Amino acid sequence: MTLKAIEPGELVTPGSNVLRITRLDPVNLMIYVNEKELGKIQLGQSAKVSIDAFGQGRDFDGTVVYISPVAEFTPKNVQTKEERTKLVFGIKLEVKNPDGALKPGLPADARIITSTHS
Repeated sequence: MTLKAIEPGELVTPGSNVLRITRLDPVNLMIYVNEKELGKIQLGQSAKVSIDAFGQGRDFDGTVVYISPVAEFTPKNVQTKEERTKLVFGIKLEVKNPDGALKPGLPADARIITSTHS
């Protein structure tokens, strides 16, 4: 369960969310790559994902499961204005999370394992 919207004894109206159940193994991570890097990525490639909260040394295994066929502008949550004006392609990674350590919304970095980078 990732959200408990009410407490015992509270009134609930029809259609209200009471709780949210989220599958946490595996989790999905959406990353964005530029056109130059896109040619190095294929479905099924392995990836290593790290989370700031766990520090260096703990990586999670992931796999490329989706490559967007259409370019889009960098998402708004990228920090610099210069980076937000570039076209990028969305890549979805499925990340193994057997112990449930990864939670929705945690910032993450990903390294996709290519033949030129490991």
